[in-house]
Amino acid sequence: MPYFVDNETAARFTHNQVAMKRVRRISSVAFFVFLIGGLIMIPASFLSLTGTSWDWLMGATGERYFAHVAFIMIIDSLVICPLAFYLTYRVSVLHHSLSGLIVIPLMAANLVFMLVLHKMGFFGLIAAPFWAMVVYCIACVAAGAANMWAVIKYHWLEDQEGFPQFNARFEEYKEHKREREIMDPYQKQMNEIKRRSTGEMSELGTTQDKLEQYEKVHVQSDMDSI
Repeated sequence: MPYFVDNETAARFTHNQVAMKRVRRISSVAFFVFLIGGLIMIPASFLSLTGTSWDWLMGATGERYFAHVAFIMIIDSLVICPLAFYLTYRVSVLHHSLSGLIVIPLMAANLVFMLVLHKMGFFGLIAAPFWAMVVYCIACVAAGAANMWAVIKYHWLEDQEGFPQFNARFEEYKEHKREREIMDPYQKQMNEIKRRSTGEMSELGTTQDKLEQYEKVHVQSDMDSI
């Protein structure tokens, strides 16, 4: 007997199956946006060691080791990028909703921070790191928002019939397997009862044989005639 017979259930399974594929696709895209973006931003920040050094640092070292732009970019990328990727990993792989609620304002705040620094003239003529960070933050905010929708949809799909495959044949297989798991203990019990019944009947047969032997060896007496 098939798992379902009505068209409404079949249509619901198909709809949820499409939604699940969309959720997985969005989660995968968001995961790689944060991963690849972080892998690009961290080395790019170290490569931005150009520009005017901080006066206090130059006075202490006597050499132009660090630029003020590179200093901020390195600290920002070493803190924000790994943290953002970790939170996105928890959303995309572990379906942790709270992490999604944290990563979006985190990247939005980082974007605002960069815009404020740019307005203050912090970057000066070194605009490439600023624009790289702006593009990275905007991409992460967009991917994080989409990923948040995906995790909310995922938790909704968890409560639907047929999760996560939404496949009628798979559900039929699970139903048959569940029935077998239920019937197996009863089947074992029935086999045990049959085995015991067979043993008891064998014992009865043995008693009957002894009775027949007794009748054969019995000698007729006068009392039998009476």
